[in-house]
Amino acid sequence: MTDLMNIPSKPEPRRISGWLLIALICLAAWALSTAFALRDPLRLMLEWELLAVFVRPETHGWYRTVIAMVGCDVIIGAFIVAGAGWLALLVRRNSARFPVQVQAWLLAIVVMRTIAYLLGDHMTQAIGVAIAIPFDGFIQAVVAAALGIPYFRLSRRVRQTFVVV
Repeated sequence: MTDLMNIPSKPEPRRISGWLLIALICLAAWALSTAFALRDPLRLMLEWELLAVFVRPETHGWYRTVIAMVGCDVIIGAFIVAGAGWLALLVRRNSARFPVQVQAWLLAIVVMRTIAYLLGDHMTQAIGVAIAIPFDGFIQAVVAAALGIPYFRLSRRVRQTFVVV
């Protein structure tokens, strides 16, 4: 009978509240604002007339550079929105995989934004036309990763909320 009392019970997951709730709301707001910001670039990318100009040999380099940069932004934005949807599913299920996957997602966004910025800078230098490369997406990704990765890695609340049941 005493052996039954010594068996450790599995930890019960805690409710989502406190700083964890605020962090999740911030991630959701970031994904929502990204989804709204994707409307215009997607509309631009789906214009057949513009894409037809893109493939013509006589098209100027600056036009191709701008379209390629917009395309990179659309791909990264779609990744942010789709990843947020996946993470929302993991949160709903209190999955123990959530903390690792949110960290990988944040790091992947920083890497993608860095590559897109460097690629845009390289393309503008190659064509010799000074095109202003937006820096705000890169800054958002770095700030989100700088705040989110340590929080989701070290937080006791996160470890107690997303446990293997």
